[in-house]
Amino acid sequence: MQFAVVKGRAQAIPPLVIVAGTQSVATLSWLVFFAVSGHRFVRPDGVWLAVLGSAVLVTGMNALLARASARGDISVVGPVFALSPVFTVLPDAVLSGTLPSPLGWLGLALSVTGTVSLSGGAGGLRALFARRDALDALGAAILLGFLAAVDRWGALAMGAPSYLLCSHGITALLTSMLAIAVVPRGARASVQPRNLVTLLAHGLLGVLGTGMQTTALTSAPAAYVNAIRRMSAVLAVVLGATLFREPDLHRRLLAALLATAGATCLLFAR
Repeated sequence: MQFAVVKGRAQAIPPLVIVAGTQSVATLSWLVFFAVSGHRFVRPDGVWLAVLGSAVLVTGMNALLARASARGDISVVGPVFALSPVFTVLPDAVLSGTLPSPLGWLGLALSVTGTVSLSGGAGGLRALFARRDALDALGAAILLGFLAAVDRWGALAMGAPSYLLCSHGITALLTSMLAIAVVPRGARASVQPRNLVTLLAHGLLGVLGTGMQTTALTSAPAAYVNAIRRMSAVLAVVLGATLFREPDLHRRLLAALLATAGATCLLFAR
């Protein structure tokens, strides 16, 4: 749904402003959570490296993803972004000592196969990644792969709510400063009513997804959780075809379904 919000309403908003708005909404949401629930906040002692690393990775990933969604086809962005579990395996092994089982490796292979089918075959991969939206989505997938491993490490040490409050807060501060310095006009335009509604909707969708994912990361390997979340690729393809009349529905849907099959293998491999 975040892909559709950006393409439908936020094409004129600079990606840095979108990231800053999303992270600010997330920070406020977690502050409300702590205030209402009385949940104990855990200080990030010894985990500051994860918090800072998360802020840098989130900034890069979301900026690439926002640009890909706004200027490209979300039915391409979704399946390519579904490659992120492939890039989670190595950092997750280093930080958490976890590797996929044989069935898990099969699931990762299916995700790669989906990308090949999206390009029309192995020979079409060069043409696929000549597209700016596909290349941006690939960059975002690589960053998400590392981010999922970092988030698992931080959330296990602090608990998901405390870790997310810190990571969102630092990211909001970082991206807001960058947006004011790099795209001051876009930052000023973001306070217009229409843009505020867009940023609020995008931010609330983001905080719900990130909250559920990070909580799941405390009980399952990052590659597994990351892969299951990539089932959203199917929804992205359907929304792209129905809302924006994006072409090549059958091939893109096949790519998304292969990514979903890979996620299912990872689920049963747990």
